[in-house]
Amino acid sequence: MRTFLIAAVVDIILIFVSYYLFKSVISGPTRHRIYEKYLSSFAKFVIYIFIASALITGLSALVLYRTRYIVYLNVIAPALVSILVGFIISLVPTRGIGDNKEKNF
Repeated sequence: MRTFLIAAVVDIILIFVSYYLFKSVISGPTRHRIYEKYLSSFAKFVIYIFIASALITGLSALVLYRTRYIVYLNVIAPALVSILVGFIISLVPTRGIGDNKEKNF
């Protein structure tokens, strides 16, 4: 149970670190274009997350099996998926259409 809690906290930290990293590296208009192209609807979002998570877990299982580190799969695969989740969270627009930088009252 203790190992699970440590892994969960590390995954949350990885999500936030990757969010801020991708948000600072990729410019706003580029992030918005990627979001509009691939993740504009919730159905696409769910399908892409599922496929990407399955691919990441499968590929990491294959690599870890080949290198005889399969016992670490339950730690490494969620960490890699957490980085993906941080990237996707950084793509979501933070301002709506009606928001302005300066509010005129």
